[in-house]
Amino acid sequence: MIDQKRLANLFENFVKKNNLPRTILKVEDKDRQELLAFEHGEISGQSPFVLASVSKLFTTSLILQLIDEEKLTYDSRITQFIPLEEIAGIHKFDREDYTGELTVQDLLFQKSGLPNVFYESPIELRKRVAREDFSFEFADLIDWLRQMDSHFIPASSSSYYADINFVLLGRIAEKITHKSFDDLVDQRICRPLNLMNTFIASSEFAAIPALFTGKEYLKRPKLISSGSAAGGGVSTADDLMTFIHAFIKGDLFSISHWQYLREYYPLQADYAPVYYGGGHMKLMIGQYDNAERLSLIGHSGLSGAFAFYCPQFDLYFSGTTDNARASQLCIQLLYLILLEIESELK
Repeated sequence: MIDQKRLANLFENFVKKNNLPRTILKVEDKDRQELLAFEHGEISGQSPFVLASVSKLFTTSLILQLIDEEKLTYDSRITQFIPLEEIAGIHKFDREDYTGELTVQDLLFQKSGLPNVFYESPIELRKRVAREDFSFEFADLIDWLRQMDSHFIPASSSSYYADINFVLLGRIAEKITHKSFDDLVDQRICRPLNLMNTFIASSEFAAIPALFTGKEYLKRPKLISSGSAAGGGVSTADDLMTFIHAFIKGDLFSISHWQYLREYYPLQADYAPVYYGGGHMKLMIGQYDNAERLSLIGHSGLSGAFAFYCPQFDLYFSGTTDNARASQLCIQLLYLILLEIESELK
């Protein structure tokens, strides 16, 4: 039996200690029974927040649907859908251009080796984000990548987290279907699941919530609406909970994909201790040498948003710590709550 009062105290102490203006955490079992629903500040299950990289789960779902429809395969080269002349030069390693060798699998598992323009020089978009709101196009990303070197050749045994992998996957979905990415998410995910408060921001004039940066809320509608398949989503804790159930249970794509998606690789040191599988993260909780330690599969985002599933207890988690300056807090909160649940259920 879960001690809700004790868990509520842990939640409140955590948000106060970390000065979080608003935070929400929801936990459900496999049958959609709500076990926990904690809120702090002006937020509810219907309050919208920026998903950031949790949006990648939508992109993953679309790609898996298209594989089910035999429109592409894991091994399809991306140049079957995006002309090589449009993206040539984005993957340079040891003075060789490997762009033409990139596959859907490389992108989905973060195994392309492509650089992260958000953090790496000479682009380092994060510095510009702190100063101003700005928009960018797909062509801008391609130009930036051509100025950078990749970290390894495609299909290596390494993984390296970079948003461009999912931008390219979104582009592929658009090319195959001849529809915009926001329309695809609406038609193939939001409508079937009745996600009434979820959308991909396709315009700076959309209802995009501000981002808390530790001191103030900053509006970045141009940036977020440019994120699209890598981070342009807006949703609520209630909608995210419905979505993560569907994502795990195979309601959006064939559940047989999970036999393949659960091949995990450690990401670069900046993202430790996160592992990446097919279009989703895996977090391991507990002592490193404990073979039975807990895990979470799903995704978190720079905004503090999260949607995860714990297979050991068959539990689903959704919510946000709503702090873009300290996005790791959402993972810390999940660890805290899940370890307490583990101690109570033993």
